Amino acid sequence: MNVVIIGGGPGGYVAALRGAQLGLNVTLIEDDKVGGVCLNRGCIPTKALLSASEKLVDIKSSNDFGIEVGDYKIDINKIFNRKDQVVNQLVKGVEYLLSTRGVKLVKGKARLVSQRDVQISTGEIISGDVIIIATGSLPITSIGNLKIDNDRVISSDYALSTPHIPREIVIIGAGAIGVEFATFYKDMGADVSIVEMMSRVVPNEDEEISKTLEKVLKRKGIKLYLNNTVKEITEDGVILESGELLRAEKVLVAVGRKPNTDGLGLENAGIKTNNRGYIEVDEYLKTNVPNIYAIGDVTGIALFAHLASHQGIIAIENILGKKKSIDYNAVPRATFCEPQIGSVGLTEGQARANGINPVIGRFPFRALGYALAIGKWEGMVKLIADESKELIGAHIIGPYASNLLGEVTLAVKEKMRLEDIAETIHAHPTLPEAIMEASFSGLNLPLHIV
Repeated sequence: MNVVIIGGGPGGYVAALRGAQLGLNVTLIEDDKVGGVCLNRGCIPTKALLSASEKLVDIKSSNDFGIEVGDYKIDINKIFNRKDQVVNQLVKGVEYLLSTRGVKLVKGKARLVSQRDVQISTGEIISGDVIIIATGSLPITSIGNLKIDNDRVISSDYALSTPHIPREIVIIGAGAIGVEFATFYKDMGADVSIVEMMSRVVPNEDEEISKTLEKVLKRKGIKLYLNNTVKEITEDGVILESGELLRAEKVLVAVGRKPNTDGLGLENAGIKTNNRGYIEVDEYLKTNVPNIYAIGDVTGIALFAHLASHQGIIAIENILGKKKSIDYNAVPRATFCEPQIGSVGLTEGQARANGINPVIGRFPFRALGYALAIGKWEGMVKLIADESKELIGAHIIGPYASNLLGEVTLAVKEKMRLEDIAETIHAHPTLPEAIMEASFSGLNLPLHIV
């Protein structure tokens, strides 16, 4: 069976690898570097930069550990060069895997000309028994009259490719991208302000987690302007709808993304999209056209690289005759601000909106021995269970929260109960103990808190 995959991001290239592994004849079309936005202009490069700013914070706080550090300097060019080296190494690794597995990689921009034929910008037409669309998403480049010019008003792509720390930066949007860049720029010495139209930062997270992060951001000196929008940008700075003027050398727009479907020729194949332009798929990731599937950001279900990769695997298995679907309630989310946020499942507000009277278990990291030992104790673990004590959500803000997600994601997926977590022995001293302690709290049997 010939499978043509359009888009070589974390959804497309993983689908290609799994398809070739299972004996399919796979052609992967990509007009840029493999790895997509996540590897080249998103997840990986931002984490490389944040790892540098984290080390800088550690240097500044080293005196707390009895270590005095003398003069140090920031080489911003070296920081960005290292970021590029990490990205290039991973891109080459993906290319090697595709070659080794026998995937045919075609460079060029793809356009559907029928339900089975894809034309490349070179003029070549590639036909497939099945087509998988994995073209991802793009950053929104304008808000009303405010447009990105990558001079004064910049995109996240520009910020990641330009080794410069502005004196003052105003970040529009307090979602994951916004708070991650705010963390990096503030740690590197910039004066940072965040403007958010909603009433709280990271508005998709549990409200208690949002409020905790707000306190930390303010303590860091990051200024928050919530329930606010930008009216205009002048030579003096950013003027808010409230009338306040914010000084800004740069303005970073981080307000969301849109499906990357322009010029894809969806109309030629008769593929349906929703009112936001995302491709509609059924539970098996099939579009309204029987032989065409769609995965990743372009479906708009949830814009996470790890979900796109998982959807790629599921789509290939369904193409081969299986009927697999995904439990979207068990998709983890990680935000790499400081402290980090990791979450899965329902928030407390969502649980109540669904008629559930949630059982809540909390445990603060300040009460955890290992967190105090490493000097990273801000935040907490919050577990949400239903009336039967089945875990339906978990929300962590604190040290390396992203690395603590595996256990609670599995627990939500497997419909485990608080007792199952409490009865699982957790190594001491470690950060995951906070999850166990939160489960004790949810059972109304707290051990190390009152």
